[in-house]
Amino acid sequence: RNTSAGRGREARLQIDRRKSKRHRLELPIKFRIYLPSRPDTSSTFLSAELHDLSQSGMRLMTNIVQSGPLHIFHPNLTASEQARLEIEIPDGDQTLTLIGRVVWYDQNPAEHPYSFRAGVEFVDIGSEDQTRIQSLIKRSLASTTSPSSEGSSPPASE
Repeated sequence: RNTSAGRGREARLQIDRRKSKRHRLELPIKFRIYLPSRPDTSSTFLSAELHDLSQSGMRLMTNIVQSGPLHIFHPNLTASEQARLEIEIPDGDQTLTLIGRVVWYDQNPAEHPYSFRAGVEFVDIGSEDQTRIQSLIKRSLASTTSPSSEGSSPPASE
């Protein structure tokens, strides 16, 4: 990972600093990169995949980490100077738009369909967005825990 954290075994031994539990949720998303000091200068929207989601952040998969001079993560910048991502997550008929900053990114193994993965911490998130994230997670959990027709037991007789 491109942080002060080590790779491999060292990274697994580190304390998990997440503020809330992540839930697996794979959805196509879009994001654009901009600098807080220059919000008028941004990339176009780029394609990615949401890999997991929590109340405070997410992991995304992407093939692009730089658009022109804008890069998703600069390890030598302070948190307030780091680039921001405007992230659009499909939520039924609506789109949930969140702002986050990348706290780490790493290259995926060569066989992975996306070249990079990145950990994003949400910034300036309001209570309405928190509620929508919670709802999205609950719907996802409900759809993954409901039995599928494949390999499931038939319903009990009444």
